[in-house]
Amino acid sequence: MDGLEFKFEWEDADGVKGCELASTWASLLVRVNDTVLTRVLDHRDGRVRQQIHVPLYPLAEWLATNWWFLMHEPQSPGSNPSVSFMHRHRTGPSLEGYCFPDVCLVSDDTVTRVDWTHDRLQWSGLEFLERQGSARIGKEEFRRASAAFVAAVVQRLESRHISGTLVQDEWAAIQGAEQQEREFCKVAAAIGWDPYSIDDSQQKRVLRIGQVLSGAVFEEAIRVLNAENFDSEIDAIVRVLREGKSTGLPLERFTSIRDEVVQAIRSVSNHSHSPWTVGYSLARQVRTRLELEGSPLPSWPTLSKALREPQIARGRITRSVAFDRAPLVEGVVTTDRDGLPAVAIPYGRSDTSRFRFCRSLADILISPQTDTLLTKGHSARQKRGRAFAAEFLAPSSDLKARVRKHATLLHEEDIDELAGEFGVSPWVVVHQVKNHGIADVTELGAH
Repeated sequence: MDGLEFKFEWEDADGVKGCELASTWASLLVRVNDTVLTRVLDHRDGRVRQQIHVPLYPLAEWLATNWWFLMHEPQSPGSNPSVSFMHRHRTGPSLEGYCFPDVCLVSDDTVTRVDWTHDRLQWSGLEFLERQGSARIGKEEFRRASAAFVAAVVQRLESRHISGTLVQDEWAAIQGAEQQEREFCKVAAAIGWDPYSIDDSQQKRVLRIGQVLSGAVFEEAIRVLNAENFDSEIDAIVRVLREGKSTGLPLERFTSIRDEVVQAIRSVSNHSHSPWTVGYSLARQVRTRLELEGSPLPSWPTLSKALREPQIARGRITRSVAFDRAPLVEGVVTTDRDGLPAVAIPYGRSDTSRFRFCRSLADILISPQTDTLLTKGHSARQKRGRAFAAEFLAPSSDLKARVRKHATLLHEEDIDELAGEFGVSPWVVVHQVKNHGIADVTELGAH
């Protein structure tokens, strides 16, 4: 079974203090896809069971008070999560002293990632048997299941004539929010700000972001914007989008295979498959249909020839210094006034620029006529694009053929040689070799 399930039955709670705790006491089973997170060994009687016996109020309150964050706040790239971020996204090993599954929930554009880590809790007498793991579920499925769970707890409280609790107040505010308020809460939470307790300056920033950014551009930008430089970075994004539209690329040969390529990877393009798996599959399908098997693309002219797009060889790709003001943004994908694909990237090395351009090709295939950003973020879109560019420029099958069969360890000079042959950075080769199990690699820069 794919998705998230809260399965519970109300129970009597003799001796439990606190009316909201006693009234919501239940046996609880939590399942994520095929994993039962509540499967425990009870050391008091030596039995294994699928349910835990706890009050549901603490979990419902945590879900409700962190609702907007759980639905819309991404994890920032390039750093470990802050303590405050983890407080908003992780239940922890206990809630109000009761033993619940220790899970961390982070939502992307269409997917919610569920990570769990359990230690044996000596004080509880219980040992969670699903010690560590990770799963991906549809974000809408996560929203639906969580909403139904919180609503059931609220209804239980009301049926016991209990009112004025935090979960009831929070849930009423969430359910009663009109569309404009929901959009405001979405933007604020995506930044990491509590939409119900922000100052005037923060409120103005939230409103401005909602006014100038939308769709996929908003979804990707909000993950990498620096809260201290909002105005500058938003202005830079608006500028590079405008500049990107100045030079469209027909890409007729490339776009002519779009439908058959997308159809061919349909079975791996849903949330149950990782975004890099989709990116790899997409690149292989494109290379096959462009008849590029065994053909490196180490330069702009060779890439231009493969795509049959002479404007690429002549440098007809917009480059902008405005990217310097938004350091985590690495390109824009848009359309010109005639509806042709258009791309803008920062100035930089040839291998880096071509890699970024090829990342844009994945979006042109999957999301035609959609404005979006290439960033240093870790959204599904960015992971898919990086995987596509790596496999398109340095195919794993070609790398494997070039690595001697007896070579189980590649050194820095080997990596540099392969990088030069495929016209990519050494790190692209390293990731391809490691991710596809081609060989082991010594640490770059090691002596």
